Formats: sequence, C-alpha cells, structure tokens
Amino acid sequence: MDKYMSFAETAYYFLNQGSGFSCGLSCDIPLYKSVNLNTTWHSPNPVSDGYIAISPKHKEIYVAWAGTRRIRSVAVDAMAIFEDFAPDVPGAIVHAGFAESTNAVYPHILKNIRAAAEDNPGYKIVFVGHSLGGANAVLSALKFAKDNEYIKDSIRVWTFGQPRVGNRQFSEYYTEMLGNQTYRITYQGDIVPHVPPWQVLGYQHHPLEIHVINKDGDFYVCQNTVREDLDGAYRWPTIDTGVADHLDYFGKPEITRFDPLIEW
Repeated sequence: MDKYMSFAETAYYFLNQGSGFSCGLSCDIPLYKSVNLNTTWHSPNPVSDGYIAISPKHKEIYVAWAGTRRIRSVAVDAMAIFEDFAPDVPGAIVHAGFAESTNAVYPHILKNIRAAAEDNPGYKIVFVGHSLGGANAVLSALKFAKDNEYIKDSIRVWTFGQPRVGNRQFSEYYTEMLGNQTYRITYQGDIVPHVPPWQVLGYQHHPLEIHVINKDGDFYVCQNTVREDLDGAYRWPTIDTGVADHLDYFGKPEITRFDPLIEW
C-alpha cells in the first residue's frame, strides 16, 4: 500500500517530461531509482494533473492522478451534480466534476497507456490517486477497461481517501468490471470517503475497501456488501471525521513539500 501511496503523492508535484522525477524529497527514495517518467498532463479547466511512469523492475505502468491541490480543483470537488457515465451503461451516473476533469485529458492518457502497454507486454497497468485523484483514477481505469477489454485483466486500481464517484448502478457496474482488481484505502476518520453523501444524493462506494485503523498500519479488509461495510470508514459518524486523517496516509501526502502548496 505504501508504495502506491508514494506514487499518488508524487502526482501533486508538477513534473517536467524528459527531466525525470523532479519532486524534491518525495522522490528522494530508492523506489524511484528504477522508474522512468513517460508523460505528464496539466489541464487548467477543468483542472486535472498527473503523470504516467514505467517501472521495469516491478513490471508496472503507473497512471497517477493528483488530488485537490489547485484552487480550481476545489470547484471540481464541489460540483456534486450527476451526469451519465456512458450510453451503454443505463442508469449509471457519476459526479459531473470528477467526470469532466477525467475526460479533459483521457484521450491523451489513453494514447500513452496503450503505447506503454504495447512496448512493455505483460506489465500491470496501475491507476493510483489520493482524494480527487482517486476519483479520477477510478473513472479513467474503468473507461480504459471498457475501451481495451483485451488487456483488462492487467489493470489494478489503488485509491487513498477517495470520495464517492457515482450512484448504485455505477458502483455495481464498476464492481463487475474491476471490483476484484481495485483496492480502495480509507484511514480512520478521514472525511473525504464520506462525501458526497449517499443519504441525500444517492452516491455509493464500490468495493474493495481496506480500512486502515491506526498509525501502525493495521487494517481491516471490508466485505463486499450491498452498501458500505459498517466496519470500514462508514463506522465513523460524519460529525467525527475531519481533514487531518485525510492528510496522513502512511504519513503522506506531506503537504509542506509542495512548491507552491496552492496555486490557481
């Protein structure tokens, strides 16, 4: 889990294609010594940032999405209205802001993932993201799985502190497509997995939730229930949740390292 959270944290930095990983202390660890940066993306409106990297050592291709870092991305988070996910998935609706920020760059990443997969046959394609980036990772992974079913089994999805993405029909379709290849990590009283609210708007999480219960990294693997496991993040009353745990997934993201922390 810690390895994939490291890649998710790195997405918060603006990486320069061709110069390798340039994210300060976040990348000053052995994990990145054998990882090659493939491409980056930076969409100003709707806001979306991230990168694709390749690890010959681990035989993995990483598609990493940044979370809420720029002021504009707060507006993306707040756009809690629904839109249709896809015409061939009736009834499945998703958060409009998450969908628009994903779709803005999806053609670019689709081209690059396909090329990387063709150049590196047998590699796993790992979508990662923290916070808003987790929602982007889920949507882009599902779109990629629909568009490339011949390599769907190579997909893995790791999200950390991910908000709810869509309604029940979307969750069921996602579970059918990628439920056995997805790991949705939640941590103690992190507020973000509690939004948008299902009680009012009908949002519903997908499995598989892994709920980290303390700073030692002990965790509970939630069961695939109709709604959300009452022993996972959902066991925390929303009133008792907050932002502090959202910024402490294995000590990451270390927000004081961002330069700048917030920009337009």
